[in-house]
Amino acid sequence: MEKSYIIIILFLGVMFLLQYFLTYLQMNSFKKYFRKFIKVGKVAIGIKKGGLRSGSIVMFGVDNNGIIRNAAFINGITVFARFKENFDFNNINIKDIDKEVLTGTKFPKSLKQAILNAKDNYIRAERGEETPMEKSPFQKLSGLMKRGAA
Repeated sequence: MEKSYIIIILFLGVMFLLQYFLTYLQMNSFKKYFRKFIKVGKVAIGIKKGGLRSGSIVMFGVDNNGIIRNAAFINGITVFARFKENFDFNNINIKDIDKEVLTGTKFPKSLKQAILNAKDNYIRAERGEETPMEKSPFQKLSGLMKRGAA
């Protein structure tokens, strides 16, 4: 092999390891808040996948009465994003959150959608229903390609 191919392969390997390490740090950030919130009672999690745009994950620590005691969110495109604690929703019943409540906030659109998803997931779990998983952008694209080929 030529020397330039070896350099490219080494570069790609280093980038893969760097991404793996940064993803590991991001997951540790998630686990830290999840462990903290689960001590309160239930944890409601909402997700809005971004694809090429900013995605969001929100996590609420909810007591047995549906009152939010803790909240944290992550919003961003890259693995550099970390969870941040937020106190705007403390002492609010999770069922009272709706689009009107979120209208006055300065949260990005994807974060607002993740918050509403967390509320919906909480209500579904309370009823004993299963939470459907949204398809990833790659799954949506591969589905379109399969339909186009058929």
